[in-house]
Amino acid sequence: MKISKEIKIASVAILSAILIYVGIIFLKGLKLFSDEVSYFVEISNVQGMPTASDVRANGLKVGTVKAINFNAGKQNLTVEITVNPQFQIPEGTTVYMTKEMLGSAMMNLKLGPNPTAVLHPGDTILGEPMVDLMTEAGNMIPKVEALLPKVDSILTAMNTLVNDPSIATSMHNMEAVSADLRVTTSQINGLLGRDVPQLMAKTNNICTNLETTTGQLNQIDLVGMAQKADATMSSVQDMTFKMNTAMTSKETSLGMLMNDNSIALHLDSTMQNSSRLLEDFRLHPKRYVHFSLFGRKDK
Repeated sequence: MKISKEIKIASVAILSAILIYVGIIFLKGLKLFSDEVSYFVEISNVQGMPTASDVRANGLKVGTVKAINFNAGKQNLTVEITVNPQFQIPEGTTVYMTKEMLGSAMMNLKLGPNPTAVLHPGDTILGEPMVDLMTEAGNMIPKVEALLPKVDSILTAMNTLVNDPSIATSMHNMEAVSADLRVTTSQINGLLGRDVPQLMAKTNNICTNLETTTGQLNQIDLVGMAQKADATMSSVQDMTFKMNTAMTSKETSLGMLMNDNSIALHLDSTMQNSSRLLEDFRLHPKRYVHFSLFGRKDK
C-alpha cells in the first residue's frame, strides 16, 4: 500500500510542529510532563520579568514562573508559579522582586516564620513592593546635595585647625611630655628593680622581728605578773592603812608625836630663842668672840 505524497508532507509538518513546541517549552525552562504544583502570587509590578524565570528562596531555585496575568479589578498582576511538591511553603510567606546585575528581574520567596503550618497548592501569596536601588539612590541625591555644604564647611574648619600654629606647638609639647614620661617610666623601673626589693627585704626582716617579739611576748606569764602586781598593791594598801592608823592613834609614838601640841610649842620656843641668840650675836659679837694679840683677856 502506497502512502500518498500529501500524507507524508502532513506527517512531517505535524511532527515538525510538535518538535517546535517541545523545543520552545524546553528553551523556556518549562517541563512538558511535570509533577510540580502551582501557587499564585499577587504583586503590583514584576519589573519586566518574563515567564520561565526562576523563583528562589534563600538564593536557591525552588520553582519557575509559569504565567503572568493582569487583574483589571485589582489593578495588579497575578503570577502563577510552579514549585516542586517536596518544597513546602510556610504560611505568612511573601514575595519580593529583585534585579540582577544585567537588569533582569527575579522573584524571591520570603518564607514565613512557622515551618509547620504550610500553604496548599493553589493558595495565593502576597507580594511586597519592589525596592529599586536606582530609585532609592536618586531619592538620596537631594539629601547628599544638602549635606555637601556642611561637609565643605567641616573640611574648611579642619584645614584651618590643622594649619593653626598652636597645633604644632601642642604637638611639640606632647613630644616633650612623652619624653618626660619615658624618663619617669625609666626611673620608676629602676626604683622597682633596685629599691623596692631592698624595701621588701627590710619589710620581711621587720615582720620576722615582729613575729619573734610576738613569740617572746606569748612566753611571758602576764597572768602571773598581774597577780604579783595585785599582791603588791594589796601590800601597799595594807601598809598605808597601818600608817594612817598609827598616825591617828594616840597610843603609838608616831600618833603621840602627831597629836601632842606641846612638841610643836617647844619647837616654836626653841626657834624663837635661837632667833634672839643670833640677833644678840649680831649686835654684840664681843660677848661671844674675844680677840687678843698679846694673850690679854678682857674682863
